[in-house]
Amino acid sequence: MNKFERLRATLAGKPVDHPPFSVWYHFGNQHASPELTARVHLDFFEYYDLDLLKVMNDYDYPMPEGMQVMSTPADLKRLHPLEVARTPMGQQLKALEIIAKSLKGKAPFVDTVFNAWNTLRRNLVKEAMPVLMAEYPEALLEALEVVNQNLIRYSLASLERGSAGIFLSVPASAEFLTLEQYENFMRPFDLEFLRAIAGKGGCHILHAHGEKLFLDRLLDYPVQALSWADLNGGPVISEARKRTPLTLMGGIDHVKFAYISTPAIRDQVKSARSQAGKTKFILACGCSIPTYSFPPLIQAARDASRA
Repeated sequence: MNKFERLRATLAGKPVDHPPFSVWYHFGNQHASPELTARVHLDFFEYYDLDLLKVMNDYDYPMPEGMQVMSTPADLKRLHPLEVARTPMGQQLKALEIIAKSLKGKAPFVDTVFNAWNTLRRNLVKEAMPVLMAEYPEALLEALEVVNQNLIRYSLASLERGSAGIFLSVPASAEFLTLEQYENFMRPFDLEFLRAIAGKGGCHILHAHGEKLFLDRLLDYPVQALSWADLNGGPVISEARKRTPLTLMGGIDHVKFAYISTPAIRDQVKSARSQAGKTKFILACGCSIPTYSFPPLIQAARDASRA
């Protein structure tokens, strides 16, 4: 099977010769040109012979001019619809064009997007998020809607450029916010986002990020696959298989990856494949592995996926 056939069959629940394999880490090139960003991804893909390339997305969501942080309702009102091609996100779109051209006919790739709540927290409001949720919920909801619409515009542009799907990172976990806060400030925007891109990519992946997941509230998201850290917070793959018909994506401990031996990695892969069954499974890291992970470790995981 080629890489496209393998992924399509996996998502459809059909037999495959081996599960698709992918790993990723943050390359630290958010300062770099789209050409360099694309080249780094393509070199990584080719060296490790991945079945599916997850394109990292570390270009920043733009802060309104003249601001350093957004911490008040008045600050949030400065958010507005963006022409994404004219923002740093446009750099990512240029990188995707290069990647799409290089991988055409060779392999599928997905683009990473952080959901509206996390985009707002990571790029704009930072440590002010708990106060905004507690004291200014209406202003925060309005800001989240603006950000979410910009992310939808961006993601549609990404899919038009050849992304097979969006890898949506959703930190729906108790270490980041309460269940009530998730229901108010995260879930409605996630669903709006996913409905807007439905049918415009065949491999949308929900990355449930965190170790104390509100997993049951995520299983109705309209995606094709579920990515989560099965070895860091769970549930384990065999349990997740009972709870959702989605293709499962995991099996590799991203936290300990750089510090365990190749036999231990092969054992992880063997266990994951045994739990997952013959199809509807993509072997991958639970989240980003360390950038200093040595090549033999990644190669051991890849080879075990194909054994």
